Amino acid sequence: MTLPDATYVRLLALRTELRRFERWSEEQARSAGLTPAQHQLLLAIRGHADPRGPTIGEVADYLLLRHHSTVGLVDRADTAGLVRRSRDDDDHRVVRLHLTKDGAARLEALSTLHLEEIQRLPFEILDASKGHTPTQHTHGSSASPRRADEGVRKPLRVEIDRVYDHGEKRTGRRILVDRLWPRGVSKQDAHIDQWMKDIAPSPPLRKWYGHAPARFKEFARRYRKELTLSPARDALDELQAKAKSGKIILVTATKDIEHSAATVLLSVLTGS
Repeated sequence: MTLPDATYVRLLALRTELRRFERWSEEQARSAGLTPAQHQLLLAIRGHADPRGPTIGEVADYLLLRHHSTVGLVDRADTAGLVRRSRDDDDHRVVRLHLTKDGAARLEALSTLHLEEIQRLPFEILDASKGHTPTQHTHGSSASPRRADEGVRKPLRVEIDRVYDHGEKRTGRRILVDRLWPRGVSKQDAHIDQWMKDIAPSPPLRKWYGHAPARFKEFARRYRKELTLSPARDALDELQAKAKSGKIILVTATKDIEHSAATVLLSVLTGS
């Protein structure tokens, strides 16, 4: 297939804008007294889903650096008072990274500027494939006319239910999204069609949250981040596929539904 000229125009615009944004970002980091590498390091630490903080190896993966190069970067940031190290509570051989108060303040200021700049980017250039999707024809006939509802995304039918409240009264595929089985409920009484442990928040995140409403906003941010990583990502893909084929019910034992992981999961699935 020969690509149309418009595709090359869009790809050029995309790469140009990305280079411009990268250069702008580097200039902003230097204005804040950071090197671009330090800015990326702070972001890798702050954006890590595990509340215990990332390890050197995990940061190296984020930055696409070798381990020894990452150690040197962390050493310099530590000396500059931007990051600090701590020993893992469960395995004292593991070193985890955290932002200092100064590091967190600089990153927040830079992140605010970046969010504002992103809003100004011409995101229509990202659709580089627009306009050259090959048309499929049925052998021996012309293409079928486009249906009026073709391409329209149907809303997913997703609900939340407490395992202690309704049981089998609701229709739909009932999926338990907690990592632990509900206390005092037998499998027969729960009427669970599937138990998806991997989609639940990680034990460290759940322990940090402790169902404290004041922490819910930050909990939701960290949980959304976990949903982009395996194995939660794979479980989310499976859950989305099930939601597209019929109604599903996210079942949880959490008493405070409004501030639960199930509510965050519902918003991710429905895009709300």
